[in-house]
Amino acid sequence: MNAVMANFDCEDIYREHAYLVRLPRGREPKALVFEVFGRPAADAHAAAEPARWAPETILRCELPRDVWDAVASEARAEFNRRLRLDGKPAGRWGADETAVQRLFGKELLVLLQAVEQPDVSPEEIAVGIRNWLGLKPEERWWLYTMTAAATGIAHQAGMGWRDALRRALCFGTRRDTFHLGAVTGRGSLEPRSRTSESRRPKRPVRRKATAHDDGEELLFVEPDPAAA
Repeated sequence: MNAVMANFDCEDIYREHAYLVRLPRGREPKALVFEVFGRPAADAHAAAEPARWAPETILRCELPRDVWDAVASEARAEFNRRLRLDGKPAGRWGADETAVQRLFGKELLVLLQAVEQPDVSPEEIAVGIRNWLGLKPEERWWLYTMTAAATGIAHQAGMGWRDALRRALCFGTRRDTFHLGAVTGRGSLEPRSRTSESRRPKRPVRRKATAHDDGEELLFVEPDPAAA
């Protein structure tokens, strides 16, 4: 691995369980996100043959490069904000490959898998970013866990939890405004008639009285003749 590889809190992806963002060039440039199962150098096999150790990978997401470009800067700002709070160096996206710390990688995939489908509009992408930023890290981790357990492979885009991510994070565009503002099923009970009101049991009448001996106020209840 190149020692100066761009990264977000991941120094050596061969020795860490992390994620790898790859930006291959071509006629249809894409962004690929792999989960990489690196392992520490203390492992006997890795320590004995470091040059031959090739971590297992799983392709988790594949999306057009223009979609990646639309979300990359916001993700970078979010991760660097938290890295600065922890006193760690800021990260950057590389031109070819970027190593991403495991928890950051999970959060990134929640956003990418919400906007990966080809019919997602630029407005939906903007709304998805806004809603993603509004989530706590723990909420993003939970969403990733649920999604990866059922539909976590790249070719499962638009299925199950992957589609649910899009519907949840990208909801709130101008097209959705009508649905948000329209209130259906709201009404009221029919007004009570005077007849039904007169039939209601009346509460006992409460009156104050003053004792004759020491002037102390007492409270007694006078029965209601109508209730009897």
